[in-house]
Amino acid sequence: ARLPRSPAPTVVHGDYRLDNVLVDADDRITAVLDWEMSTLGDPLTDLGLLAMYSTPLELPGSPIATSASAPGYPLPGELIERYAARSGRDVSALSWYTAFAWFKLAVILEGIHYRFTRGQTVGAGF
Repeated sequence: ARLPRSPAPTVVHGDYRLDNVLVDADDRITAVLDWEMSTLGDPLTDLGLLAMYSTPLELPGSPIATSASAPGYPLPGELIERYAARSGRDVSALSWYTAFAWFKLAVILEGIHYRFTRGQTVGAGF
């Protein structure tokens, strides 16, 4: 796949997902937390990451759940449609950004595995 043409850069959160937001009683986002990975860049990288984390996963015997497993949580297609409607951005190349998000997660997990195999994952940070 070819690298999509990027729109004008915006603030990119870098780790945008359900557990990095606060919501009110009406299910509206009131705050976005954990900005340590933020940068200026292509806003669709955040949407691709959100789509990845919102993909329903059913791993037999796994304690891992995604936000999509929560009752009433929109599926990735719904999130993408809402984003496109509200932002007016072209999301036709989003599959590239979602694949990039999966690659980014694989790199992060490999880093964690590397530290684990060397006994470097003990303490308050893990």
